[in-house]
Amino acid sequence: MDKITQAVTDIIAKITKKDAVELNPELKLAEDLGMKSVSRIELAALLEDRLGVMIDNFEIRKPKTIAQVVDLVKAKL
Repeated sequence: MDKITQAVTDIIAKITKKDAVELNPELKLAEDLGMKSVSRIELAALLEDRLGVMIDNFEIRKPKTIAQVVDLVKAKL
C-alpha cells in the first residue's frame, strides 16, 4: 500500500471508527461504511490537514469507493 492510499485509509478508518486493516479499496463509502455528507466534509478537511490537498465539498461527494478517493487525492497532488 502506497503512502497516499495508507493515509486515505487511515483517515477513513478514523471517521468511520473502523480498524484500518479491515478496509479495502473497493468498499463503498456510503453503503459499506455509512459515510453521510457530513462525514465526507470531515474527510475533505482531514485530507487537507494531513496531505495538503484542497478538495471542495462538491468534489468530495463524487467518489463512491475508497479507491476513488485515493484517485481524487492523487489527481490533486
